[in-house]
Amino acid sequence: MVAAVKEEEPSDGPFETGPNPRLFPRINQLARISFFIAIGAILGGLYILFAGHSIMELFIIVLFLTSVFGVFCGHCACKQISARRPHQKGKAMAVVGLIGCYGCMAWCFLVVWLLGQSV
Repeated sequence: MVAAVKEEEPSDGPFETGPNPRLFPRINQLARISFFIAIGAILGGLYILFAGHSIMELFIIVLFLTSVFGVFCGHCACKQISARRPHQKGKAMAVVGLIGCYGCMAWCFLVVWLLGQSV
């Protein structure tokens, strides 16, 4: 015997139209990454003042590349936060990360220029 299939009746309940706020974390993860890279880059830039000359070139290259990654994460975070405006926060963290990473990149250029002048 085949059972008859009933059609569903329409309900009067509210229909969810907005995006689910649980899909996105409250603070953007890329903003956090950029922020913490900026803190580490600033501390690393201060360490350059006390580093030995033998490892300074390698340390500057690693610090510069890390800062470039932090800038990339900061810009991506700002774009994601503006696209997901009501559900994500962290714009200030992303901007502080961008400022810190750009500052560290400028510091790396200054140190490379100063090392070139001393030769």
